[in-house]
Amino acid sequence: MYEPGSVVRSQRGTVIEVLENGPDRLRIKREMPPATGKGVEHFHQNGVESFLVLEGEATGSVNGESRVLRIGDELRVEVGSAHVHPHTAPEATAVIEHTIEPCPRFAGVYFASWLTWLADGRVNAQDEPTFLSVMGVIRHGGGGTWVKGPPVLLQRALAAVLSPVAASRGYRVVEPPH
Repeated sequence: MYEPGSVVRSQRGTVIEVLENGPDRLRIKREMPPATGKGVEHFHQNGVESFLVLEGEATGSVNGESRVLRIGDELRVEVGSAHVHPHTAPEATAVIEHTIEPCPRFAGVYFASWLTWLADGRVNAQDEPTFLSVMGVIRHGGGGTWVKGPPVLLQRALAAVLSPVAASRGYRVVEPPH
């Protein structure tokens, strides 16, 4: 499911194709139906993230600056920059190429787990992982990606407490293949 060429489809119509998956780079193509893809504002302590719009229109932000992204536009997120991934409006669709370089352990665990939950329909209304499931990923993936605002130490402690709850509710954390 996580090797290049693998495709995962959600019940809402999100389609993820794994283009590249290794320690140096993770690259996926995401077909986004209306009103999908919006997550919380967060930052990464390792790994540069970029989003290239191949079709349609989406909105994303970096350091509080929101941008409408159209075909050919790229949203580049440097290490430490608070951002919200590109997401579609209720009347819009998009196809986005999403790249992380290098691919730290947390990102590998996050994507392997998210793709499993996406295929199983265990995601939120935006086709994103739930808060509880992300707590398990933080605990098992070692962190490195954090919500903007709450102190990292508090987020680590919360993940330690909530990870077993996530597991008991069926949010199995998946190890990446590399």
